[in-house]
This record gives sequence, C-alpha cells and structure tokens, in this order.
Amino acid sequence: MQSELTWFASAAVVALIVAALVRQRGYSMALPVMGVGVVVSLLPVGPDAPPDPGLVLILILAPLVFGEALGSSYLDIRRVRKQVMYLAVGLVVITTFVVAFIAHAMVGMPIALACALGAVLAPTDAVAVSSIARKVRLPRWAISILEGESLVNDGTGLTALRVAVVAATAGTITIAEVGWVFFLAVSVGVGIGLIGGWVLAWVIARSTDAVAANSLTLIAPFFLYYGAEHFEGSGILAVVVAALFIAHSQTSDPRQESRLDGAALWRHVTFILKALAFFLVGIEVPDTFLALSSQEREQVGLLVVVIVLALIISRVIFVMTMLGTSKDRASDDWRVVLVAAWSGARGPVSGMAAFSIPLTLDTGQPLPFRNLILATTFGVIVITLLLSSTMGPLARLLKVPPADDSILIRRVDIALAHAAAAQLDEAVEQSALQGDPLPRNVVEPLKRGVRLRLEALEESDADEGEFRSHQGMDLARLMLRAEQEELLRIRTEEGLPDGIVRPMLEQLEIRRLALESHSNGPQHS
Repeated sequence: MQSELTWFASAAVVALIVAALVRQRGYSMALPVMGVGVVVSLLPVGPDAPPDPGLVLILILAPLVFGEALGSSYLDIRRVRKQVMYLAVGLVVITTFVVAFIAHAMVGMPIALACALGAVLAPTDAVAVSSIARKVRLPRWAISILEGESLVNDGTGLTALRVAVVAATAGTITIAEVGWVFFLAVSVGVGIGLIGGWVLAWVIARSTDAVAANSLTLIAPFFLYYGAEHFEGSGILAVVVAALFIAHSQTSDPRQESRLDGAALWRHVTFILKALAFFLVGIEVPDTFLALSSQEREQVGLLVVVIVLALIISRVIFVMTMLGTSKDRASDDWRVVLVAAWSGARGPVSGMAAFSIPLTLDTGQPLPFRNLILATTFGVIVITLLLSSTMGPLARLLKVPPADDSILIRRVDIALAHAAAAQLDEAVEQSALQGDPLPRNVVEPLKRGVRLRLEALEESDADEGEFRSHQGMDLARLMLRAEQEELLRIRTEEGLPDGIVRPMLEQLEIRRLALESHSNGPQHS
C-alpha cells in the first residue's frame, strides 16, 4: 500500500506541473504530459508503472468519468438521444468487431482478446472531443451529440471489455454466458447508478452545508463503482448514470446553493485526474514497447496504421449515414456532419481500460498478447489525438458557420429581467395590501437596476451595491429566485440547452453570493 500511495503522489506532482505549464500557454495537456511520462519512465529516478493495474479503474478512471458526467446534461443528451445511442451503442459494437477482425486476421490474436482490444479502442475521448468541438464552435446539437456519445460510450465500451476479458481469462465461454454477463453488467450498473444517484441527490438537496455535500460527491464514485462490481455489474455505467442524475437534480432546483462550489471543485479534480491519466499512459509506453520482440514491434506499427484507418473510415461512414439520413435539424448542414464524423480521438479512458486488462489467465499463466494490446492502444491514442487537432482547420476549410447563441442568450436575459421586475412588483403590492409598504429608497434602486438591465441587456453590478437594507436584500433575493425559476421554466418548456442554462445559473449564483456578502456587511436603511 505504501508503494502504491508513493506512486500516485509522485506521479501526480510531475503530471500536474507539466499540465499546469501547458494549460497556462493555452495548449492541450494530452500529448505534452504523455511525452513527459515517456521521458520520466526512461530515467533512473521518478515514478514507474503503478504496482496494481486494478487500482487504475478505481482511483483514476471512476472519478474521472464521474466528473465528466457531472459536467454533462441529461436533458441535452435526451434531446439527441437517438443519435447518441446509435453512436454510443451501434458504433461501439461495430468498432469492436472491426478492430477484432483486423487483430485476429493480422496477428492471429484470439477472438476474445481481439474483442478486448476492440472494446478498448471503441470509446472516443470526452475531453478531447468536447474541447475541440467548442473551439471550432460547432452548433449546440452537434456538441451535445459528441459529448453524449463520448460519455455514454465509455460505459458501453468498458462493459464490452468486461465481457471480453471474462471470455479471455476463462478460456472458454458460450454465447449464452456472454449474453448473461453483458445483461448483468448493464442492468446492475444502471440500477445501482439510478439508486445511488437518487440517494445522493436527495441527501445533497437537504444538506445545509455545501462543504459536506460536495465532499460526499468526492467519495461517491468509489462506493458506486465498488457496489456495482460487487454484484457483477458495470462500475463505470453506475458512475455515469449516478453523475447524470445528480447533475440534473442540482440544475433543476434553484435552492441548491452547493452547485457553484461543486462545479468548481470538480473542475479541479478532473484536471488532476486527466493529467494523471495521460501521464500514466506515457510512462507505460517504453516498458510496453521494450517488452515486445522485434517482430511484435513491426506488427504493432502495421496494426496501429490499419486500425486508425479502419476507425476513421467506419466512423465517417456510420456518422454520415446516421446524421445524413436524419429528418431532424442534424442534417441541415453536411459540413457539420462531416466535422462531427472526423472527431474520433481516443484518450485516457482507452489507455486506462487497456492497462486494467488482467496480467494472467484464471489458470495463473500470463495473459498472451497483453503487451501487444497495450502498445497498439497507446499508438492509436497518440495518432488520433494528433489528428483531432485538424478539426479546426477542417472546419475552416469547409467554411462551417460558427455557432452564434448571442440572440438566444439575449432573449433569455430579457425574460429573466422581466421575471425579476414582476417579482418586485408583486412584493411591493403585497406589502402595500398588508399595510406595511416598502420604503421608496429600498424599491427604487432595485427598479432602476432592472430597468438598466433591460435597456443595456447587461447586469448592473453597481446598482446592486447601492442598497444594503434588510428589506432590499430580501427583495433582491426574491428577484434572483424569480430569475432562476424563469430560466428553468424556459429550459423545461422551450428546450433551452443546458450548455446555455448552466453558465447563466452560475452567474445568478455569483450574484446571490455577492448579495450575501453585502448582507453580512454594515446595514443602513
């Protein structure tokens, strides 16, 4: 245990230093952190490969996927659920068998292990795909499809990997047994995810301590994963489902004041875990390739090239067919569809999944082709990450029109300001009816602030600081609550994407915190 903790501590320090330096310069951390991992692995000092592959899924992959799912939107995914499920299930299955066929035909890899390699390489990387798609400024529906796919296909691919590993390590397995393992993994994983997500959301909603509530989410991925795996379910599916449930619950209730702190906390956590995951892939590369014979290295080189081409071709055909024949808005612009088809980078999830493949068979003998699987996975990750950087140039070459949400955001901002004004008028009227009218010097600054917002379509922070009476603070809170409720109403009734809703909810939460800080200061009427 001491060596495992030492490894994680030393690896985290090195990975974070590199990731922080790269981030400050505006670059993606993936390849630089992996490169430093390769260099560190070759040095006589520094962290080496982790001593226990099983710890990878628990300590890195489970919370990493949980954090990515917390930043996703169940509602946005639900709106494009057909496309997401086609990609996250259909394309994953096709990719798994395409890669398996190539590995079996080219190097004679047993079918079960070849399917394991296919399952490892089937999921796209949520981090690389979403960040590049946002930089390219693809339409919201396209970003929702890509993010939903890369999130859900983690669970699908890793569940398929679980089945393949069971078949590979057991030696023989029937079709009926494969079906049962898959059914159990999915049903138990989803069931525990729903139950765990509901319990956690219920506890968080009733907690008055944001620190305690957010601390609970930090440990959630571990007991969700362990719980699902204990009952032979998919731990990753449980983590994804629970995180989506919690995220939806928090953004649907304006009273949950821990949301803003939780979002900031998980941004830090996922940054650390992503750096650690890419670093782990890097330090595994030299040992993995050195363990191969010269013939196996040639096989890996050829395998990587053929598999990358197969991944690109199968994805482009599948996505162009699926979205191109769709009757909804996803088929409006073939250029967007083509760019979406090109976005198939593999990342740390594939690397972690490959590394988690057992070292031995059930008989205790070494698992054959394991190093070949690892080396092929690492090669595919590097090449697809390099290719993912061409999404921007491809979009510019095709003259893909950038997404512009300014008109929609402006309309929503106006609706929120009207909701706040209506709440203020209602509070003034009720106070007058009760025979205790609100002071003019309390109401007028608030009205002026709303009026300025409507005129300039922007918040007037200065005006919010002009009043500090208890009545003014209470009215301001009522107005903010009205804005939150109006924003959630627009999302529910008009389908406003969560990609717009969440930043606006954060801004409202920041304004609420600013009001709280004013209310804790000197008071005057």
